[in-house]
Amino acid sequence: MRLLFTLSCLSLAVVGCSAQTSETVTTISDDATSERVQTRTVSDQAETAPAPIDLNQLPLFNQAKVEAPERYDFAVAKGAQFVPTSDGRSFYVMWTPKDFESAARRPMIITLHGHGSWALDEFYLWQPYAEQRGYGIIALQWWFGDGEAVSDYYQPDEIYAIFEKGLKDQRIEPGKALFHGFSRGSANSYAVTAIDRQASRFFGLTISNSGGMVSNYPPNIDIINGKYGAVPFEGAHWVMYCGEKDTNPSRDGCVAMQAARDSVTGLGATVDLLIDDPARGHGGFHSEPANVNRALDVFEQLIGG
Repeated sequence: MRLLFTLSCLSLAVVGCSAQTSETVTTISDDATSERVQTRTVSDQAETAPAPIDLNQLPLFNQAKVEAPERYDFAVAKGAQFVPTSDGRSFYVMWTPKDFESAARRPMIITLHGHGSWALDEFYLWQPYAEQRGYGIIALQWWFGDGEAVSDYYQPDEIYAIFEKGLKDQRIEPGKALFHGFSRGSANSYAVTAIDRQASRFFGLTISNSGGMVSNYPPNIDIINGKYGAVPFEGAHWVMYCGEKDTNPSRDGCVAMQAARDSVTGLGATVDLLIDDPARGHGGFHSEPANVNRALDVFEQLIGG
């Protein structure tokens, strides 16, 4: 016998379709001499788009405004947008210069702050350089506002998914993003870059700033154990920064960053520049404009600027 099905959506939600579905089942005998028709209603839950997220109802966004009020005001004054992440847990700060939408060249800085910090800080530090060079910025709030456990932060695959969506939404071409991580953000930059090499290859340059590729850190264990292949950084380019006055040299300072240089090079990367700053410590990269401009000059060369 043969079964014939006819489905119809009886009602529509505002977005998507979540409806009671009428299903007509017609059973026909093989000799076509008899026919029995049944109609029954079943629930057919179709996928629906999530409701828009109101940032003002997001506790983490409100906490950031309270904790970093001057830098929030700076971002507002510069016309930055505050974009909720699709999981509703956090947000990122996005800014583009004038006429970026129609520009033929659309480089984008994407950046991770350090431990216990705010995306607003990274936006504040990068914005003058981005404006001068015609780059956009996406600064992700990847810490959830309390605690220092691994679970109190987005993980590398989650970080990459957010950045990838943001870059695609802005129509950024592969190789035209500069990925920067500071301190704990730098410690995660290696795994996030490894993921990018297997995915969209948006990163033309990674800047690992004062955070080494420590071998016992879980994201780096994955790299060492071959999760991303034998040469996960093949084709990747790096700038690294260390301050010789960093108080934790074996984790964040020049001992750590020299070891990180050797590690990523051994896994296929090209380290175009290691800035060894004798006068500064942790956080010294942005405190000296020459450091930032040296790194951005490397990026310009890589993207053909």
